[in-house]
Order: sequence, then structure tokens, then C-alpha cells
Amino acid sequence: MNHVTRKAAEDILGALDDNVFAAIEATGAGLADIAEAKSLADGTSDVAGQGERAITGPTKEVLTILSTRPA
Repeated sequence: MNHVTRKAAEDILGALDDNVFAAIEATGAGLADIAEAKSLADGTSDVAGQGERAITGPTKEVLTILSTRPA
């Protein structure tokens, strides 16, 4: 399991409160998963809407967490 530090996660996502960081950490997501979820959430991924592959695992879990965060 690759451990993601809070600073590394915040470098990608911006400021995180304790609960959001704990939820992301609990997914076991790596930095690549977090970056992909952020890209999907922002609508900047070339995967979104393309139907090329299903989003699964930690990336999907982080995307779900990000989608429930207040803007």
C-alpha cells in the first residue's frame, strides 16, 4: 500500500479538512488515483464521457468523495 501524505494530496486537491483527507486515505488511493479523480471531477480528463473504460477502485472512491465536497 502506498501511503499518501496530506501535503501531497493537498498539492493536487487544494486544502482538505481532516474528514475528507481521512476518507481519501482510507481508500488506499495513490497519487495517480487522486490526480485522475481530480481530473475527472474537474471535467478535464479525456476519459470522462468517452465510454472508453469503467472507473473503478480507489479512483472511483476518491471521485465519489470529491463529488460530495462543498464547492
